[in-house]
Amino acid sequence: MSVMTGYRFSCTNTTCLPFTNTFASYILKCQMACLAETQCQAASFHPSTSNCQLFVNISNQIGNIVPDMNTITMITIAGTRVPSESTATTTATNTTTAATTTPATVPKYTALLLSDSGGAVQNLINLLQSVGINSTYSSNNVVYYNGTPDAATFGVVIIVTGTSIGYNMSANGQQSVLNAQQNNATGVVLTEWANVQFINDHWTTLRPLQLFTQSSSDHTNITMNLTIPNHLIWNNLSTSFTSTSIVSYNTGGSLINNGTILASCSQCGGGPGVAVRPSSIPATIGRIVQIAHAGHYTGGAANFNWANDINLSTMMINAVKWAANLI
Repeated sequence: MSVMTGYRFSCTNTTCLPFTNTFASYILKCQMACLAETQCQAASFHPSTSNCQLFVNISNQIGNIVPDMNTITMITIAGTRVPSESTATTTATNTTTAATTTPATVPKYTALLLSDSGGAVQNLINLLQSVGINSTYSSNNVVYYNGTPDAATFGVVIIVTGTSIGYNMSANGQQSVLNAQQNNATGVVLTEWANVQFINDHWTTLRPLQLFTQSSSDHTNITMNLTIPNHLIWNNLSTSFTSTSIVSYNTGGSLINNGTILASCSQCGGGPGVAVRPSSIPATIGRIVQIAHAGHYTGGAANFNWANDINLSTMMINAVKWAANLI
């Protein structure tokens, strides 16, 4: 299927209306729903509502495509179905039946934000909301989260300790996050001081999510250098950029738990700036991103607050979207 992100059909007649609307938790399921129907020629996926529209007889509507940032439109390529259209009717019917009985997963444009009680948290919430990601957060829930609401009901869990280092999260809260990542394809984004928590034997249940370690820390402007060309987390970012704000950050870390360095950090003493772990089973296991800076932590000279550094904020938005399987 050819994919056009940010476009939808602007129908000029009723023959262009979708012949069915179905729930799809992410874009691949919408594609599969279309390809399972031999008459389906195109599909439009709406990530914010998890709505998948299937179309037939769209040959006269190809010219009537208009921009819509909340829609991804996909058009089938003739002769590329396996099996072919002429032999796929029975298989498609069976596939469709199976798909409709699969338990629905949550919309990916939802985030469980676990952080401290700092005022800058609202800046992060606003940042996520600006790209359509709705956050669930309560003051200092990085400490008080007990598994309610269930992390498995979110597309991504974002953990930013802020000033709440040295305090553990409840065992039930940690288990909820781990279960969601391992069994429900919920993504996870970690910032520092996650490594301080691990060093102090807090968050022991979350250790499988840790992608690199820590030797020490410091605070200054940091320079991030992309090491995996064209990675989606670097959308709208220069290959190398220096933060305009001062952040606290991790130094001397080493990769663990099958993490991969996405970007190095010139000030990080040879340690990663950003590490990722793609999903080995996309329908079950969530993606992970770990970032070496400490977010809005304001110890020392650090002054980053999610609203005063476009590069770090863009990187965070992309990291959340990638972890949630939105890009």
